[in-house]
Amino acid sequence: MTHPHAPGISPDAVRRLRRWDRHKAELTFADDHLEHLRDQLGFIDASCARFDDGVHAEAKRLAIAVRVLAYDTSVSTGLLTRMGITQILPWADGTIRGGPRVVRLAKERGVAPVGSLLTVIPTEAVTTWVPAFRQIPLGAHRVGFTYWWMVPRIFDSQGTEASRRDVVLWLAHHDGGAHVDELPEAYRAIARRSSVGDFFSRLGRSQREDSPVPAAMRQIAEEVRFTIRAALGEALSADKHPE
Repeated sequence: MTHPHAPGISPDAVRRLRRWDRHKAELTFADDHLEHLRDQLGFIDASCARFDDGVHAEAKRLAIAVRVLAYDTSVSTGLLTRMGITQILPWADGTIRGGPRVVRLAKERGVAPVGSLLTVIPTEAVTTWVPAFRQIPLGAHRVGFTYWWMVPRIFDSQGTEASRRDVVLWLAHHDGGAHVDELPEAYRAIARRSSVGDFFSRLGRSQREDSPVPAAMRQIAEEVRFTIRAALGEALSADKHPE
């Protein structure tokens, strides 16, 4: 876990980490819930490894695992909510430094921001989107779940604003994660029509490679497993069958 006094950690992150430590001392978890959590983290680990080996379709599997953990509806409850911790975890926000301020200032000027705060294009030699954690280590900035889940992090030339929630549900519910369904127009524009920028199709590659969505999903998955393991490492590593 990032120490509250680690270099670069924000005052708000220190406050959230200390709040979590106070809550954690009072929490107990059902063995079944911990077992399910280990399973889902294992799925995330496996898909992250395959994604990093170049199998970017694993973004769809990552979306399913994150949905199982974090998505609540009127008829179903995510695992972390069942465990009572969704809203009190200090969620790692790996957004590009300064990005939210740039977006806010653009909106104040009446300019529609375009880009992704979850991904980067590291160098001219690396002609693809990569998750932001490749350049920005996680841990220094922590936020509440609603902010982490709902605040827009991808902005396109058509005025679409996509949150982490949007990315997860687009992939899981429409683009082959758990279901194949008609793609929402906003997602189609970002994932199929270069609406965040035609960076790679200009090089003669597919328009799908202009989409930051797979790398954004990889970033989201990294934030999820970092957050959970930093907060619950001791409980997750405990012997499942003590003598």
